[in-house]
Amino acid sequence: MRIMTAPLAEFLKIAASEADFVEQFVRLLEQEKTLLTEGRTEALAAVVEKKEQLAAKLNALTQQRGRHLAEHGFTPDRNGMTSWSDRHPEQKEAIAAWNRTLSLAARAQELNRLNGQLIQLHMQHTGQALEILLRKDNGLDLYGPDGRSTALGNQQINDTI
Repeated sequence: MRIMTAPLAEFLKIAASEADFVEQFVRLLEQEKTLLTEGRTEALAAVVEKKEQLAAKLNALTQQRGRHLAEHGFTPDRNGMTSWSDRHPEQKEAIAAWNRTLSLAARAQELNRLNGQLIQLHMQHTGQALEILLRKDNGLDLYGPDGRSTALGNQQINDTI
């Protein structure tokens, strides 16, 4: 039976927490995708706020992992984690957490890309709708530059035909 040192125990905790937080981040991105797909953009602000909070926590954990790696002679990045894993194959929990983190991070990256495309599509549709509403060449000034509806009193219907 191998005795676990305090730094190793802390490192295992960091690795597990990082994987858990990335999983939560993926769930938020999936929620964001659903809201964008359903056009429920009013609910996005709460999701974005949660994403920002989670991103800050993830950044702190990534820095902690990097410091631990650097203190033990590894580079504080993905390559360092791979080298650490190669040198410590007995640390199956940390290696599994790291592999889970990598897999979830790839999923998060894809969801983020898709959500960006959905946002662009919403912006394009909004722009087209505004263009139609503000168009002046149709002779109907339904909305003025201030966004208010203009009176149609200037236009008369000729019913004497």
